[in-house]
This record gives sequence, structure tokens and C-alpha cells, in this order.
Amino acid sequence: MASVNAQRGRLYLLAKVPRRDGAPGLAQTRIALRLDDTPVNRRTADKQRQTLERQLAEGTFEWTYWLDDENHGITWREAIARLHRARVILGRTSANTWEINYMGRLRQIPPTSPCTTASMAAALQRYDRATCSYKELFYLLKHLAALVAVPFPEVPLPTYSTAELVAVPTDDEILAWVAAAGPAPAWYFGMMATYGLRPHEIEGSALVERDYCQVQEGTKTGFRTVVPLPRDWVERFNLRDRRLRPTMGSPGDRPDKVAKWLSKELAKQGTPWRPYALRHAYAGRLWRQGGSNLDIYTASRLMGHSAQQHAKTYRAHIQPHHVAEAAERALLGG
Repeated sequence: MASVNAQRGRLYLLAKVPRRDGAPGLAQTRIALRLDDTPVNRRTADKQRQTLERQLAEGTFEWTYWLDDENHGITWREAIARLHRARVILGRTSANTWEINYMGRLRQIPPTSPCTTASMAAALQRYDRATCSYKELFYLLKHLAALVAVPFPEVPLPTYSTAELVAVPTDDEILAWVAAAGPAPAWYFGMMATYGLRPHEIEGSALVERDYCQVQEGTKTGFRTVVPLPRDWVERFNLRDRRLRPTMGSPGDRPDKVAKWLSKELAKQGTPWRPYALRHAYAGRLWRQGGSNLDIYTASRLMGHSAQQHAKTYRAHIQPHHVAEAAERALLGG
């Protein structure tokens, strides 16, 4: 077990860890966290303590993860460990977001190969600059390059934009989409369409009183309660009768397993959308049906966003709605 300790106003972790010189056995060691002893930093230190205990239990402890010394010839495994520490341990990125959004791309890079400017450029070349994947990896590697003091390559800036979010299925197209799916995927598609859930949020969700859907902690944005829209889809898609996907509970299940399974099901159907389009359609439905009574804070909380992120992601739906409302008020008042 590890513990958080303070000495001379600075925080440390105390635990029995592998020796830094590579000698066999464990030694009681203090690991400097480079944090002042404050209430906020105590919470950060406790997250680091949990990570240390998990690494020791899983046998994945490496000193490179915990040291900020200059490293030359750093490997990708070591560089990614630095990024994980900066984003998850010391930053605000959740463990789920790290696994789903970040590691899905980073784990494609050979972990024992040197982290170089050229290898960063090669990693980015796998994606078109107009895709979301290129954009996410571009900014991830830019942060990583700064952490390990490796020059970031001269590569094109991302051109991906959220303007494509306007192109979402209509409600009639969604009904045909769900009707064409098998019983298990139809239930999952129905949950995404009716509650605007992300694929990985579905299995930890539960319908409660008034058919509200509660999304549990451990998902990308944590606990929240969502309303069905439209409400009659709960009955139409039989959402109270939970269905299980075929690979539920399999060993080593990755967080993006649901999204990959649903994408394969769509490929079988020949449906031209991707699963996430159901979430975008829910967002558009919120603004169409919410009228002037729906504020951006409420909408963003339902979707699991900050108000700023919601406005940025769904402005294609929000802006026309607000323009129309303003025009109607002006006309009625004129």
C-alpha cells in the first residue's frame, strides 16, 4: 500500500517500490510529487497514490513514469506514460477518455521504438488532415512533444470541422435504422437515439422513475440524468427490457468495444450513418423541441458537456434555432 506524506510543505508518495538501480526486491521509497501541500493538491496526490497502487498490483510500475529528469532517446512507452501523467493524473482527463479517445490512436505506435520527430510525423500520416482522428492525434502529439523535449514535426494543420454535424438522420430514418437491426443492437441504437448517449455510456446506464436514464460514474463525463426525447420511443424501442451485446463481460473488454460492435452491425445493414449520428440527432431534437424555454446550460448538462463545449460542438443546431426565435420575437412585437 502507498500513502501520501508531507515534508517541509511538499507532498510525497511513500511505498515499497522496485529499486531504481535495478537490484532485485522492493525498497521503501519516497516519490516526490512536486506539489505544495494544499487541499487541492492533496486530492491530486491521492489520485497519484491510486495510480501507483494499481501499477504495483499489475506489475507495470516503471520509474520513467514518476521522474521528470531529462531523457534522451526516450521510447514511445515512456513518452506516453509522461502524457498520461500530465493529462490524467495531474490534469482533468478522465481514465475513460484516455482509453477511448487517446489510447485508441497511441497504442498503434510500437511502444519500444524511439519517440522522434519522424515517428510523430509517420503516426499522423495514417489519417487524412480533414478527419477528427488527425485533429485529436495532432494536438495529443503536440503536447507529448513538449513534455519530452522532442521537436514537433512540420505537418499540415488539421482542417476537421464540426460543420458536418448538420448532416444527421431524420426521425423517420432513425426509426427505419432501428427496425432493421437485430434485437440486441436495436436496443443499443434505441438508447442512443432516445437519450443521446455515447456508445460506452449505455451498459452502465439505468432507467429510473419517469423513464429518466441515469448515466453512471466512470463514463467520459460522469454521473448525469437524461430525459427521453421523444418519450414514446421508450415504448417503441422497448428500452425497459435491457438487452446484452454478445461480447458483454468478456475478459479484457476495451472501453470502445460497444462503438466497434455497433459500427460492425451498421456495416451489415448498409446504413450510411455511424452510431454517433444518433447522439447528434438527439442534440438537434433538443433545440428544435425545446423552443425558447431551453437554455444552453440545461442542454449541455443533458449531453454531458460544459456549456462552452456544447456550443462549440452543436452550434450548427443552436445558432439557426436562436436566429429563428429572435426573428419571431421581433416580428410578433412589431
